[in-house]
Amino acid sequence: MIPETLNRYDFIITGASGNIGRHLLPILAERGSRILAVGRNAAALRTLYDSFELIDATDYDGLADQQECDTLIHLAVRNNNQTGSLDDFTRVNVDFSVRVCEHFNRMEGRRLVNIASVQSLDDDNISPYAVSKDLARKRMVGVIGNRLDNVYIGYFHDSQYFGEKLSFLARAGSLGGLLFGLFKTLKPVTSAQSLADYVCGPAMELAVPTILTDDQSRSWIYRTVTRMLDLLVAVGILLVLLPIFAVLWALIRFDSPGPAIFAQTRVGRGQAPFTLYKFRTMKSGTAAAGTHEVSVSAVTKIGKFLRGTKLDELPQAINLLLGQMTLVGPRPCLPVQEELVNARQALGVYRIKPGITGFAQIREIDMSRPHELAEADHVYMKLQSVLLNFKIILLTAFGRGGGDRVASA
Repeated sequence: MIPETLNRYDFIITGASGNIGRHLLPILAERGSRILAVGRNAAALRTLYDSFELIDATDYDGLADQQECDTLIHLAVRNNNQTGSLDDFTRVNVDFSVRVCEHFNRMEGRRLVNIASVQSLDDDNISPYAVSKDLARKRMVGVIGNRLDNVYIGYFHDSQYFGEKLSFLARAGSLGGLLFGLFKTLKPVTSAQSLADYVCGPAMELAVPTILTDDQSRSWIYRTVTRMLDLLVAVGILLVLLPIFAVLWALIRFDSPGPAIFAQTRVGRGQAPFTLYKFRTMKSGTAAAGTHEVSVSAVTKIGKFLRGTKLDELPQAINLLLGQMTLVGPRPCLPVQEELVNARQALGVYRIKPGITGFAQIREIDMSRPHELAEADHVYMKLQSVLLNFKIILLTAFGRGGGDRVASA
């Protein structure tokens, strides 16, 4: 235990006996951090961390005795795998969190890291957990202002620890690791090591949610799965829908002069330019600009139908085949759309391929709102998974997201 002469801790951690705490605290202690573990039962915490000299423990009443705080990590939560009413979740996730903030204020703390699940980022999630965590964030900001560092994490894991639901994989050796690799393609996950790295570093100062998840673009399994799906869809479109291509080609040529296929330079992964293919929906000679900057009068009669049904996107099967695009990702913009290019660059969005549909599109965010669009693309990059991709594809197929709007005149 920490000598009594040391009364300032590097980290005060609430909910220290929980799933995250049991894996995070040892990593921080091994790095030389002095830690005060806080929970309902101080004696149980002391037993749990008895082998770590730099970890001390107290209960929540003992938190009132602490006079100083550098960083407080708030892990205490009524979690999303628990049942209960919204009032039950509010008492723990909101009211108790506010009391912790009040202690943090009294101790003149520098940074409060509040951990939440990425599930609470889902606009469609109205579970008591998601609603209470969103309310907690707003209330906590009201108490401690910009010292709140709200961090969203995915399914939590560590070396040889695959979470409570998949704990049996640890007994399967290398096969367990491979199976967990497959599981990681399905949903966002967060490692204990990356969380430890984050809390030991400076708070992020981006105007977007702090989402701490394992990078799917580094997973060869995820890259292989998405590439196979891209190829399957591309080949299917080019072979099965070839008669529809012929009909649309003829309708476009009959409707207005000019080529049926529209080819245009767009910004791709790593900001590399590539040629995007679409069925032409505007009159030939229309200026190269963002769709929202083009007059509605430039859209042809058949073009209006193609844009409304998204059939104009079909030739992008060629881009899928060439590996320049993927099914789901940020919609590629023009090089001249500098505001959007710069916003995406600042948020690291160009680490991933552009997509035929995307997270922003099903939320009706188009290129007329460049900073909002870049932020939504950043959120997708952090949350991307096979299950999320399928959800976006299905919502797009059923009409969610109407594409970029043209100007009214």
